Amino acid sequence: MFKYWLARQMVKRTKKRQFSVDILEQKHVDPNEPFPNDSSYFYGGDKAGNAFITRMAFRHTTRPHEYWLGFYMKGLGFFGIKDDPGADGDGFQMGSLKYEPVEIGKVWRVSFEGTVYDELDMPHACKIDMLFKGKNPIYDFAKSSDQRMIARTISKEKWTKEFFHHMKDTHQVHYEQTGTFSGTITLDETVNEMTMIASRDHSFGSRNWLTWDRHFWITGVADNGYSWTVTTIKWQFLGRLTAGFICTPDGKIDAIVDCTDLETISKGQLLPNHGFIDIETREDKHHKLEFWRNGEFPFLHDEKYHMREGIGTYKFDGVDGLGMVEFGFHADKYNL
Repeated sequence: MFKYWLARQMVKRTKKRQFSVDILEQKHVDPNEPFPNDSSYFYGGDKAGNAFITRMAFRHTTRPHEYWLGFYMKGLGFFGIKDDPGADGDGFQMGSLKYEPVEIGKVWRVSFEGTVYDELDMPHACKIDMLFKGKNPIYDFAKSSDQRMIARTISKEKWTKEFFHHMKDTHQVHYEQTGTFSGTITLDETVNEMTMIASRDHSFGSRNWLTWDRHFWITGVADNGYSWTVTTIKWQFLGRLTAGFICTPDGKIDAIVDCTDLETISKGQLLPNHGFIDIETREDKHHKLEFWRNGEFPFLHDEKYHMREGIGTYKFDGVDGLGMVEFGFHADKYNL
């Protein structure tokens, strides 16, 4: 009981941190962190099956930065970059890949000009100019995770110096926002107009992918205006933690405190193409999420942690929806 009480105090101190939107939306790479990391992510999709994804993660000089850029064009297939887009810029920029704030906390411009490769590894000239517009205010996960659940999980572990060093990897600032993408993807001089539902996230703090065991992160928007994110992470040194939120059409947000576990969802297949997630919220509401993965973008972190970004379709409480279905796993423990 005393160990649980101590864990509660630790969690409370961590969750007390609050930042203004202006500060949250800046780039943060703190060399005092064990594994400094600042990651920004954008995803978009439409009912025709088109999808767009990009991520930039800025790190300290001891580790190379991370970058994603991929898209699926119906009738043409998957495209993506395989070359480093370039050196870090002052803001959210790596070479010609840029995320630029148009209105802090609401509107961001995503742009790129360079070479992408198709599924046969053939090069194509590409220019991207997309505008993300947030529908609701950004949501800080510090308001979401169940402090009692986190404290119970921490108190069950053996407390060592190494354990608390790894625990710093769970102290990320993380927020998300759903909205829309609009703009163009020009491929070999053919201009493709795009209008998509979209989501974005920004996280910063310490992150070491080699300590992760498995996780899922599932986000989307339903036709009736509901949006959601539900995530569960299991570290190699810690049991699973769950967080997320449900946002109603009028912008009211309810935090997720529990959901179906990883083992149940992927009981028959490490990367399930279809599954169900039961969700429990802080306001004691229950939701049922059914997902399908319709193609994926594969990525690898630190040569060990596999990430699969699935083009997602959903039934959220029976209503159709679109979004992203992400699963990840450590290569030393799991094989496809």
